Amino acid sequence: MMFLAMRCNNRSKHSTNTTSLMRAKRQQPRNVEMSHQSDLFQGIATDSEAAMIEPMDDAIDEAYTINYEYPLHERVRTYLRLEHLRGILKPDTPVTADNYARYFDALFAILELCERSDVRTDVQKDLDRRRAQLHVWSQHPDVNQQQVQSLAERVKSAIQAIQPLTRVGSHLKQDRLLSVTRQRFGMPGGTCNFDVPQLHFWLHQSQQRRDDDCQRWWHEFEALFQGLALELELLRGQAHFQWVVAEGGLLQESTEPLSLLRLRVPASVPAYPVVSGHKQRFSVRFLSNAPQQGKASYESDVEFELALCP
Repeated sequence: MMFLAMRCNNRSKHSTNTTSLMRAKRQQPRNVEMSHQSDLFQGIATDSEAAMIEPMDDAIDEAYTINYEYPLHERVRTYLRLEHLRGILKPDTPVTADNYARYFDALFAILELCERSDVRTDVQKDLDRRRAQLHVWSQHPDVNQQQVQSLAERVKSAIQAIQPLTRVGSHLKQDRLLSVTRQRFGMPGGTCNFDVPQLHFWLHQSQQRRDDDCQRWWHEFEALFQGLALELELLRGQAHFQWVVAEGGLLQESTEPLSLLRLRVPASVPAYPVVSGHKQRFSVRFLSNAPQQGKASYESDVEFELALCP
């Protein structure tokens, strides 16, 4: 797969000087450059720029790395949690007596997150900003106009789908089965058939009946999650991965305002990263998977890839 980086002359003020991050060369020989943007921006670069980008095998790389993400903004934190819950919910997978606990647990967690904050408004505002950003890019003479126009159409469609929504999930509060089941789900073993006979009865209905109900419930969130997925795709696609070194297992940096950190750590490293900070400063400390002599810190140098998403 070819990953093409957009390198316009009027780069965003959010781009970070990574000179201080590049403290060491890679120790392991590699045939290709690992820094790249997501294929969301494939084709935006000019032909001359594209010729300078080497292909990379992402499948091979992913097999030897562990990916971590850390939000530096509360809004992005909510987005990532919803994305995670959507993966657990698996709306296209039939709900049966074997997996209903996972399904309802994720569904009720999504409802709770949507009740805590106005996610719909946040996603719409972020997509509006993306639309304005794409308009600015379209004025640059060296960009791929077809690619920019395609992205702009996707953003426009997502905004139009979100706008008619009212309070996301509000209609599900009127569903008798969900309201009763939700009350019991927080109790240890609260979904026994004597606690929630309605749920027990529902699980013994036809698969088609259960599929119809699940589709109706998912329809309440579908437009929101489509817009959310697009916003996260655009957010992640803005930043290159750069090789950095955490000297003695610690990396600290001050930057321009950021929304998200993305880390790709070689699976061979016997430690995991703990990230802390805010939008203009962060630290990454690696902790040993098997602490020795009471020391949790991993004190060896760790070489990994880092992307700073504004």
